[in-house]
Amino acid sequence: LLLGLSSLFMQKTVGFTVLGSFLVIGVVLGIARFIWWWKKQEGLQKCLACLDRRTDMNNTMKTLPEDMQFLKSKVAQLVEHTGLPEDEEAGDAQKGSDGTAEVAAENEEVAVEDKEE
Repeated sequence: LLLGLSSLFMQKTVGFTVLGSFLVIGVVLGIARFIWWWKKQEGLQKCLACLDRRTDMNNTMKTLPEDMQFLKSKVAQLVEHTGLPEDEEAGDAQKGSDGTAEVAAENEEVAVEDKEE
């Protein structure tokens, strides 16, 4: 950045010198604004809080596989304790619209009759 600014002043033309001057003013104002934010608007605390959040997220991602195994074992214990079937969706697919297996059997008989005709 500084090399580019210095090359604008080395061109010895008014246009590049004015452009370089505006860019230097912009860089100086940007640095001053950063210092103001860092000192007066608690920039240091905001940066540290951001780094803490990133560290927590990184630790969470590292332990995610172990946490998933733990949760799967807990769900298996709950299924065993409550006596629910392993795959609840497969059991629902065999039931009729009102939840009874008898209706599902009647629907299958009607479907077989339709195929025969």
